[in-house]
Amino acid sequence: MELENPLDSCTLLYVEDDKDIRRRVIPFLAPRVKTLWVAENGEKGLELFEKCSPDIVVTDLGMPKMDGIQMARAIRTTDEETPIVLTASFSEDYRLSAAIDAHINSFLSKPVKITDLVKTVEKTAEKLFGQRARSRTQSTLAQHYLAIEESALLIYLDEKGRIKRINEGMNSLLGYSEDILLGEPFEDLLYRDHTFNRYDSLFEAFKSGESWYGEVNLLSHSDCELIFKATLIPIYDTMNPSYQFMMLLDDITELVNYRKLLKNELDQTQDTLYEKIHFLKQYQNAINEGTAICRFLEDGTILKTDSRFDKIFGFEKNELVRRSFYQLCPNLETDLRAKVAEAISNRTVLRKRIRCMDRNGRMYVSDSVFIPIYRLNGEIEEIISIHNDITDIIKLNEEIRNTQKELLYILGEVVESRSQETGYHVKRVAEYSRILGRLAGLSEEEVELLGIVAPMHDVGKIAIPDKILLKPDKLEPEEEKIIREHTVIGGELFGNSERSFMKAARIVALEHHESYDGSGYPYAKEGEEIHIFGRIVAIADVFDALSVERSYKRSWPVEEIIDFMKRERGKKFDPHLIDLFLENLDLFLEVRKRENMAS
Repeated sequence: MELENPLDSCTLLYVEDDKDIRRRVIPFLAPRVKTLWVAENGEKGLELFEKCSPDIVVTDLGMPKMDGIQMARAIRTTDEETPIVLTASFSEDYRLSAAIDAHINSFLSKPVKITDLVKTVEKTAEKLFGQRARSRTQSTLAQHYLAIEESALLIYLDEKGRIKRINEGMNSLLGYSEDILLGEPFEDLLYRDHTFNRYDSLFEAFKSGESWYGEVNLLSHSDCELIFKATLIPIYDTMNPSYQFMMLLDDITELVNYRKLLKNELDQTQDTLYEKIHFLKQYQNAINEGTAICRFLEDGTILKTDSRFDKIFGFEKNELVRRSFYQLCPNLETDLRAKVAEAISNRTVLRKRIRCMDRNGRMYVSDSVFIPIYRLNGEIEEIISIHNDITDIIKLNEEIRNTQKELLYILGEVVESRSQETGYHVKRVAEYSRILGRLAGLSEEEVELLGIVAPMHDVGKIAIPDKILLKPDKLEPEEEKIIREHTVIGGELFGNSERSFMKAARIVALEHHESYDGSGYPYAKEGEEIHIFGRIVAIADVFDALSVERSYKRSWPVEEIIDFMKRERGKKFDPHLIDLFLENLDLFLEVRKRENMAS
């Protein structure tokens, strides 16, 4: 497999007045880049730069009409970002201070070795595209957060429960002037006409850094009580153990008033006081179960909805009346009808997470409760469905989780790039680990976690000196001792965090070089003392390492790899896991074939 060349999608402007040098350099640069433009002096080079906007500029210093520094200064008047590599002879060294002032990114002394030039341009391209990729990721993530910020009611708090920021929607609802609550304890915002110890679990969540869900009563600036369903979410920096909180709130004050509305309606529709009391108790219990409300008949015909329910589905008031509730959940219609019918028959309450569509086809997720309401004679009157919209929470959790995954992959690829490998290595190791984890009987949650952290197995190599990490020859004993330290360094990088990502990444970094017979490192663990994540990644890493060509070794044929892994059964590798691996070898070879084609 050929290593991925970072120049493949790079455009380059090469400016050199010496024809002989151009004839020698161009045949090496042109095949390695997407597009190569050539100019014979700084004046033409500047014209090409303004016309073509190359990714990288390589220029000689001394040239007629306009030299390399003059051209670089002209470029920098409108472009501060494009990397510029300057070549200059020893006699021109006195002008290097001018090159620094012109914001030259790299300098090569003439005569320039072509290998040094290609290597410098390759590293420049790798850094440039890495920065662009990170910028795109950050921009996408920022847009997601902005969408949530604009559509939700949010309060941001620090680890001690002090208010860091209140977003515009929430601040408008509370009615306080901007920034007046910043730095104040969240408990000062709570409405005090209730039993205060009911918030003990919330205050405990602040201390422990855990999620929390419940109801909070807040005091507005005009001394009104506002009631919210609140979800407290800890937000962690993957590379930093500190955290803050985001509280996502849902205004349910209207629901309290809705109880009065139901009572008035009952006064007009029920015949006896006993019947009124009977219905009122059921309705009040139903109101306490959730946020958005829909009342419908046994066949699904909608009788009434509250404004929150109408808003979720994008309808005007009373527009949903006489439609079928089940049509809002097309993917669940048959199953949901059966579940509701079963709840009616068994006189039980149905609790179910459902996915419904609004009138524009957008999906939303709800934790829902379906409560049958009966007449005194036992016949079914109607069903009240209570819906707590958790769409934004699920999207936010998925975004945070995906961001953590992406950061771990980026870190793994950065480490591999130092050892002259590509990101395909860590991706293949992750996929091999997922497959072997499933074969070993891990749960899907464990398989997913293993696939996320497997790329972290060699993260400790980030601290190993290049002269050892990149050495093409066999390592000396003292050098071997140093490179083995990458396992301990990797474990220390993830600290002692109790977060699942960090704990699993620490295990993989520490234990992927332990051997089943106790001959491995760093702690000479043996057998099942080694965490199954470490035992799985050990097999995935060795299989991929032997399968590819590296600067210091050839790639092994499949037959030689199988023979080696069979010999190491019960020595380096867990015998049960290696048996599963070999019995299902075609699955792993398919991944290798697919990734080789992609690379």
